[in-house]
Amino acid sequence: MMPACAPRSRDHGFTLIELMVTLAVVVIITVVAIPNLRTFVQNVRRDSVVDGLVASLHYTRNQALSTDQTTLICAGTTGVGCTGGTWGGGWEVLALPANASTVSLTSHAIVTTSATPTLKALNGSTSLTFNGQGLVTNMPSAGSETIVVCDSRGSNYARAVFINTVGYIQASPNPGTAPNGTALTCP
Repeated sequence: MMPACAPRSRDHGFTLIELMVTLAVVVIITVVAIPNLRTFVQNVRRDSVVDGLVASLHYTRNQALSTDQTTLICAGTTGVGCTGGTWGGGWEVLALPANASTVSLTSHAIVTTSATPTLKALNGSTSLTFNGQGLVTNMPSAGSETIVVCDSRGSNYARAVFINTVGYIQASPNPGTAPNGTALTCP
């Protein structure tokens, strides 16, 4: 009598072909996802600067209207009291009471890295002053100011913030064009 052979148990695990197919799928997903992720991050950085600037401009105008006093937003690093900085470093909102010293209401600092968007006022303004009626009193001779926000991708991906003398503030809805539809150029 022959001894009974135990049935062979099947080995558990993955075959080489299953591992190679899985690896190929992971590589394809990675190749597709990484460039899209980079674009997404750049768009978020640019849009957050635009949104922050628009919010600060609205806040400045609303403070002037609600307190009936001169309020201004100025370019530059915060805490220096509007000494003519650049928009790329951030901005500060200041109240200018009639018979009192200047009061800093809020500030927005931009940490500069190689990926930080650049900001440039096309008509050269380093500050915008709103009076108690919400009008901009120190507007350049052009009657409006456009602040362009660019990143490393250039003009096709730039956005802009438009401000006119009556205090109208608008951000460009589409990258590459100003709110009025004209093409943007980056510095």
